[in-house]
Parts: sequence; structure tokens; C-alpha cells
Amino acid sequence: MRKFLPYLILLLLGCSLHAQVVEEGTDLFLTATAEYAEEQYAQAREHLQQLHALDPEDDAVNYYLGLCELAMQDLDAAEEHLNAAARADSTNTWYVYALASLYDAKRDQVRAGELVEKLVRMAPGLYNNAQTLSMVADAKVAARQDSVALSYYNQALELDPEYAPAQIGRTELLRRMGNFPAFFSGLEGFIRNEAVRPEIKSNYLTVMMDNIDSPFYWVWGDTINRLVDLDREMHPSDYAIQLLKLRMCYIKQDWQAVLDQCDVMADLAHAEGNNDHLAEALSIAGDVWYQQMEDRKKAYETYEQALKADPDRTSVLNNYAYYLSLEGKQLRKALKMSRRTVELEPDNATYLDTYGWLLYLLHRPKEAKPYFKHAMLYGGKDSAVILEHYSKVLEALGEDDLALYYKNLSEQKSR
Repeated sequence: MRKFLPYLILLLLGCSLHAQVVEEGTDLFLTATAEYAEEQYAQAREHLQQLHALDPEDDAVNYYLGLCELAMQDLDAAEEHLNAAARADSTNTWYVYALASLYDAKRDQVRAGELVEKLVRMAPGLYNNAQTLSMVADAKVAARQDSVALSYYNQALELDPEYAPAQIGRTELLRRMGNFPAFFSGLEGFIRNEAVRPEIKSNYLTVMMDNIDSPFYWVWGDTINRLVDLDREMHPSDYAIQLLKLRMCYIKQDWQAVLDQCDVMADLAHAEGNNDHLAEALSIAGDVWYQQMEDRKKAYETYEQALKADPDRTSVLNNYAYYLSLEGKQLRKALKMSRRTVELEPDNATYLDTYGWLLYLLHRPKEAKPYFKHAMLYGGKDSAVILEHYSKVLEALGEDDLALYYKNLSEQKSR
């Protein structure tokens, strides 16, 4: 009995200390989860790390520690702890969802999709929705499982026909698969979806136009034009779609339609108070009036309006100055405009050529030469016109051999 009593006292004392540790650990865990809920992630992480040191296998501690690290963008650490939680309890949907969120943040579509697919199987009532099905479809696309991806997109759209990520995902997949009738049908549905922001629609259409070739446009051009017009009808104040419509008019070389569209864009820019857009529309119109409609007076009037909107619009300053140089009129005004383009873009070979050529026309070839030499360093040798202008400047300076060299280069470029 004398020996047993001290052991009993130590045992009771040990139980008391263990209970105290457990109680303190519980309090610290509750504190940490409260801090996490209040978005005090650094503090919560510090407390959870203390608990993790005591028990590295605790799934709840690993879970909340991973969530803190995910919120703090420490993704590698979050991956370690969230995986530890999921290994400890693979049936916990919260753990699986957190891992899916982590891999989505790491842009690992395949792994994120696999986990979401698992969630759909584990708890279909909670996770079988358009968003999750679309995520799974995106993952299947990334894994090049196109037919499976299409099936998931279709399921998502059955649940929510206007869920935009599924719409555009399915549409893009159909394009990649070469099913263009279905692609354009899906794209029309996407454009008609009023929940999608206008700039997203016009951006998609613009990128599509940037990446098609002439044969594709010959087949599908009318369909694309119809969709662009549909977007314009739905979102007339979206400048980007109006600009794309202008591009379609250019492709058709319908110059009156181009001028009409410039008017639409100018009116929209006036309404928005956007001088940059206004100058752009007027600049394009001025070029068309001069080059295609051959109405110099109207072109110059339009350029003047553009420069009122944006006095430093280099494209307008250069074209206006160059066209005056071709006519041999108002050369000093042209020189002033051209000098401003060189000040703004000193390495632009086209602007250097215009300025140097105007100096030549004003009988100042010695001043012109350095600008042509500079232009040669920045692409001037690729232009027959610039080479020809430079040869004339050199000829005026009596540098006949060099002038002949650049004249020959110009003729070679012209062939």
C-alpha cells in the first residue's frame, strides 16, 4: 500500500495535467478558428502551427491551417496541410472542396476538376450544379478528353442554360473540335446572354477575328457579321464592338459603310466624353476620305477635327503632314506637325521619313540626312519609299555613290 499510493497520486496528477492540456488545446483551436472567420489569417496560422506541432496528424488542425495558408497565398504549404487533412478523412467533403479550391488557385485545372468530380459523386444534392459541372468540363478539356468534357458542359447547361462559363467553355470546345455550325450556334447563345458583360462578348469576337484566316472568313464571314451586328444591337454603347464592326466594313471594302461606322463611333465618343475614341474615329474617317474617296478637302477637315480632340494624335499628325507634302502645300504647317510626331516617337521610321522628306522639300537636305540615317536603324531599309527619299537627299548633298546605292535598294524593294 505504501508503494501503491505514490503511484496512484502520480497517475491522478498525470490525468489532471492531460485534461488541462486538452482543455488549453481546445481553447487555442477555438481561438484560431474564430480568428480565421474574422480574416485574421496570420494570427490564426500562428496558433494553429502551435497545435500542429503537438499533433501533426490532427485533420481539423491541418484543414484550418491549410485554409489560412490558402488565404495568404502560401499555396505550397496549403497543399501540404490540406492533403494531410484529406488523407486523415477522405470522406469529408469540406476537405475535398478546400483541396479543389487550392488546385484552382494553382491553376491546375486537371486536379481541381478531378476533386470537384469526386464531390459531385460524394454529395450530388449539394455539388451537382452548373458551376461544378462546368469546372469538371474545363478539367476534361485541359486533359484533352473532349467528348467527356462536352458531356459535362451539356449537363451544366441543362441545369442552367444561361450559365456563361459553361456556354463559352462548350462553344470554345466545339470550335476546337471543328464543329463550326454548333460553335456558331453556341456563340449566338452566349452573345444573347444578358448576364454576360458587353466587353466580354466583344473581346471574344475580336480575338476570334484576330485568329482566323481568309478561307475561314470566306465560308463563315456572313455568320460572323450577323453575330457582330447582333452584339451591336444588344450593346450599342460598347465601343469595342463598334470598332469591330468598322473592321468588318473594311474587310468588305465598303467605304461608305466605313464612314458611316466612323460617324457612329464619333457620336458614341462624344456621348462618353472620350477624346481618345473620338480622335480615333475621326482619324480613320480622314484616311478614308483621302485614300479611298479622294476628297482631300473633306479629309483635311476631318483631320483638323481629330486634332482638336487629341492634338498629339501621331497618326493624324503624320498622315496630314505627309499628304500636304505630296501636294507641296502648307509645307511649314506640315513640318510643324511632323516634328511633333518625331518628338513623341523618335524611333518611328515612318515619322522620321515624313519629317526628313519635308526638310528636303524645304531645301534643307543637310538637316534631313540625320533623320534618314536614324530611320535606317529602325526599319527604314524595309521601305522602298523611305529608301527612295533618302537617295534623293543624298543626291542633293552631292553624295552620288551613296545615293545610287539607296536608289538601287529602293528599286529592289519595289519589285
